[in-house]
Amino acid sequence: MAPKICVPADFGKHHIGAPSHGNLQFNLQGVKVYANSIILSLNSPVIENLTTSLQLTSLDAEDFSREAVDCFIEATYTGEIEALNLGNFRHVNKMSQVFNVSWLIARCEEYFVSYVKTLNSESSYSDMLFAVEEAVYSMSAMKSRNFLDILVDRMSFVSVYNRANFIKRYINLFDLPQAHLSRHRIDACIAVVKSDVHVLIELLILHLEKQGNICLDENTRYLLKNVDLSSCYDRNSDLHTKLYSVLGNLQCVGKDDFQLLLSITKQLTSRSVIQEDDMKSSYVAHSSKSRFVPVQFLQSFLFTNDKFNSEDFIKYLATNDDVHDFYMFFDGLWFQLFQANQISSNSIASKIQSFVRGKQEWAKLDSEYIDCIYETEQTSGFLSEIRSCDRLVTSKKLSSKIVFFDFVAPDGFVEAVFLQNSCFKFQIPNPEYAGKQFVLKTTAMIGDNPDTFHMKYGLLNPNCDRFSPKLHFALEAKFGSSSRILPISWNGKPTCDKTKTYWNWGYIKFHNWELNRLDIRYGNTGPSNIQRYIPIPEESQCRLIAFMLF
Repeated sequence: MAPKICVPADFGKHHIGAPSHGNLQFNLQGVKVYANSIILSLNSPVIENLTTSLQLTSLDAEDFSREAVDCFIEATYTGEIEALNLGNFRHVNKMSQVFNVSWLIARCEEYFVSYVKTLNSESSYSDMLFAVEEAVYSMSAMKSRNFLDILVDRMSFVSVYNRANFIKRYINLFDLPQAHLSRHRIDACIAVVKSDVHVLIELLILHLEKQGNICLDENTRYLLKNVDLSSCYDRNSDLHTKLYSVLGNLQCVGKDDFQLLLSITKQLTSRSVIQEDDMKSSYVAHSSKSRFVPVQFLQSFLFTNDKFNSEDFIKYLATNDDVHDFYMFFDGLWFQLFQANQISSNSIASKIQSFVRGKQEWAKLDSEYIDCIYETEQTSGFLSEIRSCDRLVTSKKLSSKIVFFDFVAPDGFVEAVFLQNSCFKFQIPNPEYAGKQFVLKTTAMIGDNPDTFHMKYGLLNPNCDRFSPKLHFALEAKFGSSSRILPISWNGKPTCDKTKTYWNWGYIKFHNWELNRLDIRYGNTGPSNIQRYIPIPEESQCRLIAFMLF
């Protein structure tokens, strides 16, 4: 018996169109295209059934373009997708689904992923339009959200400003037809804007006002039912109030509107129950052997002298009750040196060793933390000394670094950490905790009060018989091809302007613009006199990390 042929395989591109081979006819609008039924059957179980079991010799393909059919046939003959492009992608992808060519389905997804990966804050409207429209078409024609999920993951690399501008141009609630496809467009827009739902609410209010506040149409009901109105309140309470004012002035309210009210009320009730369950879970975690540990946010301390006195500050840190490991100690020194205008040329490392001789219980620094720390003219000499100081830096080769999520654009970081309540599951790279699942919980700022932001972590299983280890948190930023660690332990709570657009976390700016100092709202533990900032511009990326304290 001859071995079964595995596809994709190269059957020879030169056989395409050969009269002696073309025994299967594709009927397009006014055109007939021929191909070999055996070659196509080896690739497609659907075509094999149609030609072998049903003995069909022609297939209707009027829904597909000629270019797409040619590309599909060429792919089955050669095992390659060289002819695939943006113009024929939609129909080739649909043909691969209709005829169940599994390897071609996977190649089309790879093509879409590679395209989506090019999207960033510099992408044009047309660049983003292709990806969104393909995701919408995939939902409507193939009942799949896979492309949308891929797109939404990438949207973290596109700034909030650019996402909002795209949505405002893409979706126009005034002109959308009352058709099923419009709902998929609305679904895509809700997913793309993420927590910035106020962008859609602004469009909705404009739509209702243009209609004269007469009544709700099908699209506005669908949007109100599926959008997260609590996120709108968190991001822009004035807009939230205006929405309900506009809704209260509607002239016609019917049965469908009452059903909408019931749906929204049910969502809010369910969310309240979930929040209550979360509080109960937190209580269980606190009361069990596994603890949820709050992340400490210390207030920055700035010297007042023109010349930084390293000896006095080292003594201050070594005797500070809030400093209980060398990470906190190092971060405090690094921050002061980063802000300093003048630095004493005397050796800092020798002074450190004399003050910390009695701190054997303090956890040492991971060498990776020191090697990757952000370095400036003010800190370079200090860092070179610290790297050779075995009293502060561990000689263990085992990495203690924990990454909570992949690199994202600054807006994506702000959205994931500051603007919403989030949970990040993680594991600790230490044999003692092998197989144990941990979770980091962040609580978003409530209203304009930065002090309501919190972070805590602990074991996912509250009944586990192990305590949560101590972790030291930091921010890792990627500038071009290199990444650097930025300390955050003395940054206080994150702060923002009144629109929650421009965020600072201590000396770290998640924006490129200089702001009036009065535009930033600081909490009780926030910095008040930072002199030197590090900007995290749109083209860079960042992520939250931590190191386990040994």
